[in-house]
Amino acid sequence: MNPRAKLTTEQAAIYLGVSPRTMERMRADNRGPEWFKVGDAINSPCLYELADLDMWVRARKRGR
Repeated sequence: MNPRAKLTTEQAAIYLGVSPRTMERMRADNRGPEWFKVGDAINSPCLYELADLDMWVRARKRGR
């Protein structure tokens, strides 16, 4: 998959093995992977770049 590929919250949750609600909580707490919104409307989708998800996971690896 292209590292610049854009994933929805639901797709990103599946990729990371968490629930969409967990993704929403991490966004609200400013502790999850980088994300961006497309458009200014309140219901505009939040998207994640695959490369940002991978970077976020690598930053949390333990026991190397």
